Amino acid sequence: MSKQSEAKERQGYTPKAIPIRQTCANCVNYKSDITEKAGIFGGVYRKESNRRCTLGGFAVKKSGTCLEWFMTL
Repeated sequence: MSKQSEAKERQGYTPKAIPIRQTCANCVNYKSDITEKAGIFGGVYRKESNRRCTLGGFAVKKSGTCLEWFMTL
């Protein structure tokens, strides 16, 4: 490997940035309850409720955000 290739690998370089919006929906502290019901044509209907932040214990919206946002890779 060349020095450049090694440096790119060590730094985790990617040629195109993958935008990740920092919202509650993709934060590790986001928790919710999912209930499943049988659909009319044999499928499964999923309903999400009780959306909460585990840090503060308060209700959140999926598109909300805060300064404590964190995502594991």
